[in-house]
Amino acid sequence: MIEVFMAVFIPLFIIVNPSSTLALFSAITSSYPKEERKKTAKNAAMYAAILLFIFAIAGSSILGYLQIEIYSLRIAGGILLAFVGLDMTRRGQQFGESKPGEEQKADLALVPLAMPSLAGPGAITVTIVSMQTLTLETSWLISLVIAFAAILLTMAITYVIFRGSGFVIRILGKKGMDAFTRVMGLLTVAIAIQFALTGFAEWSATL
Repeated sequence: MIEVFMAVFIPLFIIVNPSSTLALFSAITSSYPKEERKKTAKNAAMYAAILLFIFAIAGSSILGYLQIEIYSLRIAGGILLAFVGLDMTRRGQQFGESKPGEEQKADLALVPLAMPSLAGPGAITVTIVSMQTLTLETSWLISLVIAFAAILLTMAITYVIFRGSGFVIRILGKKGMDAFTRVMGLLTVAIAIQFALTGFAEWSATL
């Protein structure tokens, strides 16, 4: 059972790769007080877990019913992430951030942190494929329990990693974080383009 669990957890953790999202999280929450940053970390991990839970339960059915392919998710995720990166590069702040003194309207823990950064097309694909593989070897209920456990452990580790973002923010300071945010915006756009290109490549292979 441990081997079966690790066969699900390891690919999922690798594809989620929370350390790669840490920089984006640090840039987004650089102006947040400690408690707000902690809350954002918790919500991002929770939202990502819920999204993956949904796809573990009914991912194949949902995509099949809507006739959506994984490459479509990659392209859509790339477009969404591109808006985030462009805003960060242009203004030194994240997509959807309110001006000083205004009420924060966007839940940045959901977009772009939980989706498409953590629970992106890759993680969704791994979750769906893992469920399909597990159900060939054991019952659907046991497969679901194993998948849920792997998702929970992945997001628990993600939360711990995000909690360490305060160290990065303290080291860089206000001006450093502004420059860091702009650089991360550029890299975010590059990641978004790669998302979309991968999706288009997968789509073209079906022609």
